[in-house]
Amino acid sequence: MNRTGGVAVEVQHPVKDYNHSTDQEYQRLRKLADEAYKKRDQLSHQSQTAYQQGDKKSAHELSEKSKAQLKIAEDLNMQAAEYVFVENNADSSSNEIDLHGLYVKEALFILQRRIKFAVDHNEAQLNVIVGKGLHSQNGIAKLKPSIEKFCAENGIKNHLEKGNSGVLVLELRDVQMPVNGAGTSAPANQYNAQPQPQYNNNGGQLQGQTNNNNDTDSPLAKIFKIFCSCIQSLT
Repeated sequence: MNRTGGVAVEVQHPVKDYNHSTDQEYQRLRKLADEAYKKRDQLSHQSQTAYQQGDKKSAHELSEKSKAQLKIAEDLNMQAAEYVFVENNADSSSNEIDLHGLYVKEALFILQRRIKFAVDHNEAQLNVIVGKGLHSQNGIAKLKPSIEKFCAENGIKNHLEKGNSGVLVLELRDVQMPVNGAGTSAPANQYNAQPQPQYNNNGGQLQGQTNNNNDTDSPLAKIFKIFCSCIQSLT
């Protein structure tokens, strides 16, 4: 409250209340990713059918198209995760991280690295905004129980913020790194890990597709770079 000419004037500060569930760009990216996954599954099924029918050439071509759709889907999900993470954390304080709108694997990947950052910098607590599941499918919260399980597996004490069931407060004083549960590197095909048979031009069936990209090339690693930028802006 400021005083102007002896008169008290209350200054109103805008409060940002970003809601990913009504953000058209976020919804567009996730929807396109889902559609790409469905197309990938259709192409994969067609590829297997063609192979079983002896049409090895078509099986290979369909398999390649299926892999291309998988790449498109993962890139779209990465864009959505990056977008929502930046929007959610634009006004976050230095001891909190907002994971709203992220899929569980995305959230755990980033959270593990945020905890490491906190431990390395002697932060005693970290407030993790997980929401109440109001925008989850069927209203069932997914982030909160997954993060509570992650904390239990790594001996991280946590409790709900008083008066706010959408915020988990993590006690980090005695936490030892590295923690387990989210992996030390971004998992391959993070969003849809269903294996897919691959076929070569000679009609031979290859091993199920594996992703040998290193951590720095993965979609979640790219999101984490955005996270690092957010952290640096707060320190």
